[in-house]
Amino acid sequence: MLSLGAIVALSALAAPPIPKVSVSWAAPKVAPLAAARATISVELPDGFHAYANPPSRPELIPLSVELLNPPKGVKASFQYPAGELRSLGADPQPVSVYEGTVRIAATVVAPPNPGRHPLRFKVSLQQCDDTQCFMPQELEVRTVLAVAPPPAKPTPGRKR
Repeated sequence: MLSLGAIVALSALAAPPIPKVSVSWAAPKVAPLAAARATISVELPDGFHAYANPPSRPELIPLSVELLNPPKGVKASFQYPAGELRSLGADPQPVSVYEGTVRIAATVVAPPNPGRHPLRFKVSLQQCDDTQCFMPQELEVRTVLAVAPPPAKPTPGRKR
């Protein structure tokens, strides 16, 4: 019979540490309908990797990012970095993986109305170490996209 301590210890082995996810914007504000550039950083814990996007084989689950419930007119696209080819375990065929901090370039089309627009990104990944892969994870990160008011139109001056 397992003690409660042994059960807790086994449970801890069943899930990898949670990666840190953050968003940084290239500019503090953007114009309405402009392309806002951001970097989504995913810090994988030491000793763990995630499969690159696109994956080197169809059965692998790549790290991916999605914009959740975007405001009307807001669209996002993502550019993933190249992975590093590694041979893992007994598999002779190398696979493309990410390790350390992964930086995904995001382009978000700003909404037409000025103001602070809350956004949520979902990062999906499957972390593995050199011997096993863990259940896929979904992490959410929240941020705000600041849209500046359009520039004031100059009013024609009076001639004297």
